[in-house]
Amino acid sequence: MPTATPGKLTVNSIERRHKLPYDEFVRDFVMRQRPVVITGALDAWKAKNWTPELFRDRFPGKEFQIGGQKYRMAEFIDLVLNSSEDKPAPYLRNAVIERFLPELLGDIMPEPEYFLPNWTAGPLTGALQSRLDGGRPQLYIGGKGGKFPFLHFDGWRTYAFLCQIYGTKEYTTYTEDQAQYLYPKPGHANASLVSDIENPDFEKFPLFAKATPVRFQLGPGELLFIPDGLWHTAKILSPSITVSVNRANAWNWKRLSRDICSKAPIYARPAAMAYFTGLRLVRTLRGA
Repeated sequence: MPTATPGKLTVNSIERRHKLPYDEFVRDFVMRQRPVVITGALDAWKAKNWTPELFRDRFPGKEFQIGGQKYRMAEFIDLVLNSSEDKPAPYLRNAVIERFLPELLGDIMPEPEYFLPNWTAGPLTGALQSRLDGGRPQLYIGGKGGKFPFLHFDGWRTYAFLCQIYGTKEYTTYTEDQAQYLYPKPGHANASLVSDIENPDFEKFPLFAKATPVRFQLGPGELLFIPDGLWHTAKILSPSITVSVNRANAWNWKRLSRDICSKAPIYARPAAMAYFTGLRLVRTLRGA
């Protein structure tokens, strides 16, 4: 692995596969905890025709808040289209589509097979909804210069699938074994204290200079698989629309169970672990 130079990001490559067969996806990426960019997986989605202008024209009066500030969709999209590195637009992120704009759900069907099986939804998962929300799709819209606000890995050890619909994003990732250099937040071990990875404060975070990142771009129609525990963040290079889902199943269930149970009160942990063990047994017997 190349060595990071203070103040400069080292760039490695990420594997890209076209219409990756599902068994190869599981064997080579899920089981090995490796990210991959898959092309062709979103070809059947009507969402491939989404544009910022479509949101502006179809939902002009849709109201929402970002950082406590109220916006209407039409004015927000104008900000997105005029966003710049010096003055980035606000970033709409993690908006659960089923609640935010449910009329769009039909545009992101059918689900790519890579999303399955989904153990975060279905019978007996009611206790998980407040944490995992059934793996429901989420919407992200932002403009050039916008960024995800912090370096992180997804909570509760879920897998993330990031579907780039419009525009281009630049992702930076760090493998789990580099956490010792990433300064996890006390009490929030899946988020980094390093707020600006492009211009880090090496006096405050000297070990960050030892971290080796992988940086790559994700373009329209591409699907990025992020395994659990992979640190990542994103920068928006042009007006962008993204859909994400988080999932858990047999391959990461043990890690997810351990992570959630560790946050439960000590007296509740045996019952919580019994719940996760039972749910795994039910899913396994059903072959789901």
